[in-house]
Amino acid sequence: MTERTRRLPSSTLADQAQAALAARFDPATGRFSGASHIAALLFLLDRVREGNDPAQRLALAALRRTSGDEQPRLRDAAAEAAVHVEAAEVAPGEGLEKTARAAVDAALRAFGWAGGEGGEQENPQAQGLMIATLARASVVLDAPGYREAASHAGARALDRRVDATSGALLHADGERREPAGVAADALLVRGLLELLVATGEKGWLHEAVQLQGQQDERLRPTAGQDGADGDFVSGHGVAALNLIDLARLTADRAHRERAEDLLGAFAEDVAKAPLSHLTLLRAALRVDRPSPPG
Repeated sequence: MTERTRRLPSSTLADQAQAALAARFDPATGRFSGASHIAALLFLLDRVREGNDPAQRLALAALRRTSGDEQPRLRDAAAEAAVHVEAAEVAPGEGLEKTARAAVDAALRAFGWAGGEGGEQENPQAQGLMIATLARASVVLDAPGYREAASHAGARALDRRVDATSGALLHADGERREPAGVAADALLVRGLLELLVATGEKGWLHEAVQLQGQQDERLRPTAGQDGADGDFVSGHGVAALNLIDLARLTADRAHRERAEDLLGAFAEDVAKAPLSHLTLLRAALRVDRPSPPG
């Protein structure tokens, strides 16, 4: 064990977090008190990959109580599609494919992407997550149309993304275009990595490496920086997951070292409040085991 990995959250903390989620689960609403719904479900589904049956029962109980909003916010629509696709992959015998397709199709309608176009003022966090979800869904659900939609959206996001000086994603808001933040960048990198898997096209990896490199400087933790999930997912946590996958895909250990440094910087926060930092905890658990993008 290296000095870096000694600082990382442990599997014992993950067990404690899972127990806390179970205790805070409301069967009537399918929600978890004190935790982001999407972050909680993705954490549980990661544990299902490891053969954790209690995690599977808890995740499926939550998934079967979705909001069903006719006009959800883009971010909520993308999140619901993401967790359903992930569940269909990790629990293939549960008959989740139909529900996953319905969730993805509903998100496509919410984004206005069903016809191949998107709105000018898309939420950049939602956009990155939706690209990743479409690419993953194309593989999990054997749906080439989702792959085409993801490729179109990914190319469109790259065309619009970069500030000439910072390399950051730009968030359109009327006439203003401002840097969209760590989470938006990280989720777009996530989408590019999923596109690599879905299409086999190395160009997506090249773009992911470039964007990650531009983001690395902004990822350096500073005093007061927040790695919590909030009501969505932690940008720093998603960035750590990306770096772990980039280390595997490129055989460049520098990516892994940056992931370990990032996770170590937030280790104390994660230990104090694991339910608020489930995305960072997921990343910490992946450092020492191979994993596909997701």
